[in-house]
Amino acid sequence: MKIKYKKKYVVLSLLLVLSVAVVYSLFAGGQEVGADKTTTVKSGVIQSTLEETGTVYSKRVNTFYSDFSQKVKVLNVSVGDKVEKGDIILTYDNNYDLEIERANKQIEAVTATYNETIKGADFKEISNMKLNISTIEGSLNLARNNFEKIKDLYENNAVSQVEYDEAKNNVTTLENQLQEANNNYDLLLRGVSSNVKKQYESQIEEIMVQIKILEKNIEQSSIKAEFDGIITELNVHQGGMTQPGVIVVEIQDEKNLGVYVEVLAEDAIKTSKDMPFIIDLNGDVKELTINRVYPKATSSVSELGVEQKRVRIEADLEADNKMKIGTEVDVVIVLEEKDNVLIVDRDAVYEKSYKEYVTVIAGDKQIETEVTTGLKNDDFIEIISGLKENDVVLLNY
Repeated sequence: MKIKYKKKYVVLSLLLVLSVAVVYSLFAGGQEVGADKTTTVKSGVIQSTLEETGTVYSKRVNTFYSDFSQKVKVLNVSVGDKVEKGDIILTYDNNYDLEIERANKQIEAVTATYNETIKGADFKEISNMKLNISTIEGSLNLARNNFEKIKDLYENNAVSQVEYDEAKNNVTTLENQLQEANNNYDLLLRGVSSNVKKQYESQIEEIMVQIKILEKNIEQSSIKAEFDGIITELNVHQGGMTQPGVIVVEIQDEKNLGVYVEVLAEDAIKTSKDMPFIIDLNGDVKELTINRVYPKATSSVSELGVEQKRVRIEADLEADNKMKIGTEVDVVIVLEEKDNVLIVDRDAVYEKSYKEYVTVIAGDKQIETEVTTGLKNDDFIEIISGLKENDVVLLNY
């Protein structure tokens, strides 16, 4: 019984002492604050950032469709296969070779008729020369179109100087060949009746137009890789039929990659080219810069079903990176950064009557202090005035 009594006495004594301490603290004008509820004003770096999930993408993509249903005669690839520029991906079933052969037979027939009609220049040689000129003209048109594509890609840093020069030189070479062929043709036709020449030329030209159309159809009857890449989508099989409007095959350049994010339009206004664009894939951090901010916002629906206007922002990856197309990464865009400024935890600042305050801990007192703030992020706020370094302030959870 004495032991129980002593314990009860001790407990009552402790409660009495604690009560006196609390009353004294209140009358002294302060309240003890736990260390975990305060923070210290310090000098450091603060950044204003945008944080989004980004996606790795290829900057060079070839997507092929079929305008109508066609049968696939030969298929040379599967999804994931690597291809080189010029490789034939697939060939459609066709009989264009037979039709070209028939057209050439028609040219031979016209040539024979001409040789019976006129003496002088060998019309077979004339027709072959004209056919050669037509072939060079066709190749020159293709080379010029290809050069325009390469030029656009070169100006956007998507192809190398070597590819650009190669395309340009190809156009110049064909232009020279065409000039030489025209000169030889003019020399060959000297002395031939202009009326007879026009009559038979018109027949030859009509047949050559047919051949050109057939050759164009042959070109469109197969799909070739326009650059080194990887097959990322394939929706046909050998012997199967294509579906109009559905992707037949897609090729992407896995060595020419970038990362894109889509940010809210109101946030995109704050961004600009060359701003820091930091990506983080499982702790592997890479510091890039913004290369492109799209000029147009597009509509998208959030996970909560809210329609939003978002702007696409892109940064280029280094050529030797090992990332895979479609990989998601954490992205931080640094909008503004200040160094060697006073900063404090964001939870320390509160608003009252359109002004901002903190509660400064001075000894055993809590002093409400108005502050002027600057740059803010999710964690810290810049203090322009009202506090000094090492001031201890109350956190407001």
